[in-house]
Amino acid sequence: MASLEEVSQYRLDDELRDALFDLQRVCSVSWTTRDGWPVGVTHRYIWERGRIWVTTSSQRQRVNALRARPKSCVIISGDGTELGPDRTLTLKTLCTVHDDRETLAWFYAAFAKALHPTNPTAQQGMVAMLDTPRRVVLELEPVQSISYDGMKLAQAIANEGVTS
Repeated sequence: MASLEEVSQYRLDDELRDALFDLQRVCSVSWTTRDGWPVGVTHRYIWERGRIWVTTSSQRQRVNALRARPKSCVIISGDGTELGPDRTLTLKTLCTVHDDRETLAWFYAAFAKALHPTNPTAQQGMVAMLDTPRRVVLELEPVQSISYDGMKLAQAIANEGVTS
């Protein structure tokens, strides 16, 4: 390889991307403020129906910001999983804010099961804890994906070396 300036060819394979969705439960969600500043917070999430789903209280400023400006971003790292920190996925997303009972009920059950897969009592407790009057669900639909697999880069360096 010629240099480390261009690493976009080292993308996650579909299998690794799916593993990342299965193994990681934390992502960063980013949006813009009214004056154009990008901001973000970490959320626990689930990957269902081809989308990232998170929850928060409707009183959070991000909810109004995402309603007004749904262009958003989700970043997921393999850090803390068996995939390792050098595997990341960035998704340009469009956000839809849901507050209808059907979506909330579906999400609460799916989210609780993802966080406590073998403990029905903990699942029930989590659903009860989430079911509050101001709770909303953010559906983040991917429109573009940017990924990086640092293990592929490491292998290329080991096999070919780097010239400057």
